[in-house]
Amino acid sequence: MRFAIALLLIALMGPSHAQQPALRSALGGKPAVAATVDVAEERAKLETQLGETLRQREAELPAARETASADSVRAADRQRLLDRLAFLQGERIKRLDELGALQKAPPFALASLPVVHAIGATPPYSALAVDALRDELAGVQDKVQALDSGLSARESEKQILVEQLRRADEALRLAADRLALTGNDGNGLVARWEHEQVELRRRTAEAELALLAIDIDKLKLQKSAFVVQAQEMQALVAKVLPAQRISEQDLKTLKERTTAAEEKLREETDKVRRRQSAHEKEQKELSASGPPTDGERLQRVNFLKQALIIEGNILEGLNGLQLLAQVRTDIWEKRYLGQASNDMLQQRQMLLSFNKIHQGLVSRKRLSLEQREASAVAIRDLETKVANLSPGSTEQQLARDEWALLQEQISVHERLESAASRLERQLSRWLADFNQNADGSLTGRAGALGDQLHETWRAFWQYELFAVEDVSDVDGRKVSVFYGITVGKSVGALLLFVVGYWLFSRLSHLLSKILVSRFGISNQLASVIRRWMMILLALGLIVFILNLARIPLTVFAFMGGALAIGVGFGTQTIIKNFISGIIILFERKIRVGDIIELGGMTGHVTAVDLRATTVRGFNGVEALVPNSSFLENQVVNWTYSNQQLRRELKVGVAYGSDSEVTTQLLIKAACDHQKVLKTPAPEVYFEDFADSALLMVLIYWVELGPGTVARRVDSDLRHTIYRRLAEAGIAIPFPQRDVHLDWARPVPVIMMDGAS
Repeated sequence: MRFAIALLLIALMGPSHAQQPALRSALGGKPAVAATVDVAEERAKLETQLGETLRQREAELPAARETASADSVRAADRQRLLDRLAFLQGERIKRLDELGALQKAPPFALASLPVVHAIGATPPYSALAVDALRDELAGVQDKVQALDSGLSARESEKQILVEQLRRADEALRLAADRLALTGNDGNGLVARWEHEQVELRRRTAEAELALLAIDIDKLKLQKSAFVVQAQEMQALVAKVLPAQRISEQDLKTLKERTTAAEEKLREETDKVRRRQSAHEKEQKELSASGPPTDGERLQRVNFLKQALIIEGNILEGLNGLQLLAQVRTDIWEKRYLGQASNDMLQQRQMLLSFNKIHQGLVSRKRLSLEQREASAVAIRDLETKVANLSPGSTEQQLARDEWALLQEQISVHERLESAASRLERQLSRWLADFNQNADGSLTGRAGALGDQLHETWRAFWQYELFAVEDVSDVDGRKVSVFYGITVGKSVGALLLFVVGYWLFSRLSHLLSKILVSRFGISNQLASVIRRWMMILLALGLIVFILNLARIPLTVFAFMGGALAIGVGFGTQTIIKNFISGIIILFERKIRVGDIIELGGMTGHVTAVDLRATTVRGFNGVEALVPNSSFLENQVVNWTYSNQQLRRELKVGVAYGSDSEVTTQLLIKAACDHQKVLKTPAPEVYFEDFADSALLMVLIYWVELGPGTVARRVDSDLRHTIYRRLAEAGIAIPFPQRDVHLDWARPVPVIMMDGAS
């Protein structure tokens, strides 16, 4: 019994296995329906199979419509498989018809292209027509690349379908084994149903793979046709490219096209602006009526806000399209002028201009792509929102209106991206042509290298370090203007400051000399005037340079907090000395040439600067004293109000000397010295009866100055006094001591042993 059932199954499996030779050819790397296969014969076979599938589906349809039961579920599942199989067989018939049409299509004729007629048969050829031919060639090459991508995707899909068919074959063999082991009871019916379902799934997988094989054949035929077309067009381009010329008629035609395109863009722009104006008017009316309270009004306000933003983006895109149209005309005019000129410098400048425009187009294309992707994300979010809203509600209608605006925005961005891509590709071709035909001589290469270095230096010089915002009030409104701070501005401002500061330094030095020589001003005052003049001139120079470089002073406003912290912590000592120096210069309590005493150091003040004061001690050593020390400590200024200094000289004479004569000798010695002032006159005081001498004190005054050293005057007077006292017989005694012994008691004398 089981053997008979197995024979019956083999007989039933015959039609399905009869399809495998064609399938095996598809799996072997050749198309399931090769280009040489008779499409009509294959189509007839498929129509027969489709008819059988449709009849089988109609016969089993009543069972699938029965009430819910295990048999009806199995029948419905089988019905879906039959529907899928019929659909695949029908699609195979359609694809075979398309494949047959491709096989019967006439070969490509280059002369049938309108652009070939526009080029003409004799040189010189129209550059505009040649460029149009190259655009069509680029389009054909893009199609070839797209077909290559499609073939790669189909091959990947083919591997998946082959694996599915392999698993279907395994499942069919297992189902056949299970059916052969069962009888005519309930288990046998289930096994038979499972076998039929698996066999139907296998036929469906086989049909999908066969349909994919037809698609692959069709793509290969299309690709081969486009490859032939591209080769013939490439050969024609290579022929006409060296002999192309831009004529005035080409420029006229191009300008007419640009004018027509701009007119359409203006009409489109006016339409969007009218709609934007209506939305702005409605928004103002809603704003004037107060804040929205109900839900619909709030939804309308939000919609108008988004609509105005989207319409602004649309207008920006339309303006970009107009700009690209103008750029296209400009580059053609530049190319025309470069063609008519034999000046290599002008041609190199044209190439540099093309390079710059090309870089701008690449950036513009990237920006348009980003904007389009952002709009696509917004549309997806909006579609999700619309799906969750109540049908027919006001909110849903507003969302649909916003969706329509976003679609319009995406359309404009796509047009802008496409226009930028076409123009960028056109410039790329031109630059490649110019580089190919460039002068290869040493002079030409040197000139090109020089232009490249010049352009690199120019780009570096114009590199923007940062941008600053200047806000001003115009008719009660805040108007923001942005200024770019470039490397050139920064370096130029620095050089101008250095040169200006040097000139001002020379002028201030000359002015200080004039003040001293002609106006009798002291060197110290002239130095103070010079320093303050340099400070004011430097500040004025900085303000002038910033205005000249269009750098607003507000750029430094953000640094106020950081500078305050830095001044408070990091530079407090420097600022303290700086302010102290300003106070000293203003008060003039300490001036250059003064003799001061500070912290155990005494000397002449040689310089008073803003941070420190230079003091030269009597030993010749110079010290830099911070200016704050003069304000925080006690300072003795010997020459503050006048240059007169009182000195004292003590002299001791022996007891028995005539004190009056000694006094006259001391006064005479002081008056005879040139450095001793006559007013006030020298004086002598009988100071004390000392242990060894009569102590006399000579008091005299000297005028301190550059040629007067007080210690030298003291030394001279001592020499004179010593000599004159000796001549007068007045002695200067040595220190003396009187020793008194008490002889009232005898002095004890003790003899000691030397050994002890």
